[in-house]
Amino acid sequence: MTNGIITCPQPLAGETGAKILESGGNAFDAALATAFTQWILDPFMCGMGGMGIAQIYDSNSQKLIAINFAGTAGSKCTENMWANDEVTRSEVSNLFQFRDFRSEIGYRAIMTPTVLAAFEEIHKRYCTMPWNELLQPSIDLAKKGLTVSPNLDQYFQTGYAGGDKNNNPFQPNTYQRLTASEGSKSKYTKPDGSVYKLGELINMSDYADSLSSIADNGAREFYEGDLSKIIIEDIEKNGGFVTKEDLKNYKPDFVEPLKINYLDYVISSPPPPNTGMSVLQMFKLIKPFQSELKEHGSFDYLRILSNAMSISHQDRLDFNADPKFVDIPVLQKILNDKYIDSKIEDIKNNVIPNSGNTDKGSTTHVNVVDKQGNWVGITHTLGWASGVITPGLGFMYNNGMNLADPRPGNLNSIAPGKARGSNMVPTLVLKNNKPVIICGAPGGAVIVSAVFQSILNTINYNMTPTEAVSAPRIHTESGKVFLEARIRSDYKEKLAELGFDVVQEQFPYNPMMARAQLIAIDEKSGELSGGSDPRGGGVVYKV
Repeated sequence: MTNGIITCPQPLAGETGAKILESGGNAFDAALATAFTQWILDPFMCGMGGMGIAQIYDSNSQKLIAINFAGTAGSKCTENMWANDEVTRSEVSNLFQFRDFRSEIGYRAIMTPTVLAAFEEIHKRYCTMPWNELLQPSIDLAKKGLTVSPNLDQYFQTGYAGGDKNNNPFQPNTYQRLTASEGSKSKYTKPDGSVYKLGELINMSDYADSLSSIADNGAREFYEGDLSKIIIEDIEKNGGFVTKEDLKNYKPDFVEPLKINYLDYVISSPPPPNTGMSVLQMFKLIKPFQSELKEHGSFDYLRILSNAMSISHQDRLDFNADPKFVDIPVLQKILNDKYIDSKIEDIKNNVIPNSGNTDKGSTTHVNVVDKQGNWVGITHTLGWASGVITPGLGFMYNNGMNLADPRPGNLNSIAPGKARGSNMVPTLVLKNNKPVIICGAPGGAVIVSAVFQSILNTINYNMTPTEAVSAPRIHTESGKVFLEARIRSDYKEKLAELGFDVVQEQFPYNPMMARAQLIAIDEKSGELSGGSDPRGGGVVYKV
């Protein structure tokens, strides 16, 4: 029996987790150490100023648990504060956007950072190694500095995952994001104002100092220690909404995940404000169409998936919100059998939802399974990154406010302490009460589509994890249907004839499609295998 397996988008972070497993750490130890390292390697995707969601299977209790740490609006927010200002929504992920970029970049975009509180609680409950030892690899990496990788160079140079190719006046370009605060500008641009290029070294010593403070003093240093005082002083001075009390009082939620039966499996995904309900609804919608789905990539396959995904994403837009503020009819409607039956009839009759839109998200993910039978999936994010760094601290804050609805009276209208809706869905699949698949992904609302299709590929088409995350993929959010270049072009035309608005990108492996990470276990041999999406150049380590 191996010590375990790990998948994530960053090879060096995966190596960190693998070493933790090799040294005797469990899956929770490896997941946290990996996540801390991801903060340094992908500082616009995730970090100490971020938020997220985890789903775990704890082998001791033999229970599935979802750990919600979605960002929450600061106490200085009010429902009407942006109500009279011009706003639009992005084509992908439905971000709320203003001409002055207030919800995208700058201090007003920041929600309460939640990730450290969640990681601290995971450590207390499940880890076996000391907190400071799990942080040390990230500290060592930060001290060496960040070498600009191909992905980061693409982000800096062309706007990948953050810039605006179409000159949208409501969407900041990458350079505007990099220079949204003095702390970020001084860190990520050179004295002459130019950005760093491939292979060049960015000084991360200030981030190393902040991590060392957390390693020595624990996560509470961020929420009520000297570090928190520096954070709040900077946010308040610059017109942000997060307060001292917001940091001090924040706690993550440990909740029961949602579950459905699909064929011989139980699929488990996080409840609102995360959109596990959408993944589960997709599986319920396609369940009666097994014969039409027999051939992967066929026209029937595309037609059924396009319909099911359109329905589920539209329900996500219509109903998902913070359950502490809004009643969400998950069991009464979204996963209700009568409602599902009515939508199955819509699929048969090709009734297509035509509202809703679909941007690439700045997020990352890690899966770990260990020899004790613990399964861990953590998706953590900065949203799309606020461009704000408190001078001297090194880490960037989230921009969670871009999913807070500035229009009063709606499900996701702004309210102090209200969590943002999240598209992150680390999902577990069980058979005979034992985990057999775990899957998650970074990538905004496209995460839902990637996780759904990767798991479908494993269950329905007996694909290996690598095949499952690599197979041609589609995406829709009730508006356009996006197809990768590897899908037959004549099928695009046939979908259009049915009434779908179809876009076939020229990417064989479109980076917009989200970078799925999947681990599966062979039910007979107990052998673990993993797949890391080639769209992002990740890694699988089996140790």
